[in-house]
Amino acid sequence: MGVPVYLFTGFLESGKTTLIKDTIASPDFADVSSTLLILCEEGEEEYDPAFCSEHQVTVVTVENKEDMTEKLLEGFAGAYDAEQVMIEYNGTWEMDLILDMDMPEGWELQGIYTTVNADTADSYLANMRQMFLEPMRYSNLIIVNRSGEQLDKLKLRRTVKVFNPRAQLVFERPDGTPEQDLGDELPYDLSQSFIELESFDYGLWYLDVSENPKKYNNKTFKFLAQVYKGKNMRHRIFVPGRFIMTCCANDVQFLGYLCRYSMPEFPYQDRDWVTVTVTCRYEFAREYGKRGPVLYLQEILPAKKPEEELVYF
Repeated sequence: MGVPVYLFTGFLESGKTTLIKDTIASPDFADVSSTLLILCEEGEEEYDPAFCSEHQVTVVTVENKEDMTEKLLEGFAGAYDAEQVMIEYNGTWEMDLILDMDMPEGWELQGIYTTVNADTADSYLANMRQMFLEPMRYSNLIIVNRSGEQLDKLKLRRTVKVFNPRAQLVFERPDGTPEQDLGDELPYDLSQSFIELESFDYGLWYLDVSENPKKYNNKTFKFLAQVYKGKNMRHRIFVPGRFIMTCCANDVQFLGYLCRYSMPEFPYQDRDWVTVTVTCRYEFAREYGKRGPVLYLQEILPAKKPEEELVYF
């Protein structure tokens, strides 16, 4: 059996060290007798010798990004006979640096975990968006600690989920207890059969439909969209959607769902702005290759281009 490698990412003071220590000490995580911990930055929280001795943890330090190489990891693998490897990664180093490496023989990357300090999350989103979000693109689990009223949780959740829908996102209160799931906190009332979406809520609507298509079955929505009708798209199908910026200008994506219409002629071109009224159904679509959300057009009207064309998360 290979040696599992666990990668912990996040900015300085985001709680990586605390998470790693809790993980190592947890009897529910893994039954191993030795751990190699590769430390790429030193924060306020430290690994004291007593803890390392108790849990058979060997700590090695990589101070500079240039030193993090395949040759260095090979040397660690040969020098230390550890049953698991944990890497406390520097939050300012590119993820490609570690993810593009060939791991030493027998080492297998098992999970990527990101920690976020809720006190600084909004500031990083505003000022260091690309660097802040990059690790979350690859993470299996994202833990937002010290969470309280200071953080727009829905904004952060939909920012992450739109480009990493498989990530598990957990918000923890300052005392370490988990907060309730945010899944039901939507800016519209799903108990209604007809819902008119605000322009800035399109992204959250798109995301929640993707995650929970069954609960949108037979609901009718009205929203502002742009037209996409590709050359290879089947007759009487188009996509009403929006361009969404998830991380930075390079990550703008057009996101929308298939929409069927019955009108004999479709009078709109790609990128035209329209207001659509559609009914959502959860059914098989050839384009998806499986069951998924399919829209049925009830009404389409020309619309003015909004001042802000992009939807942000």
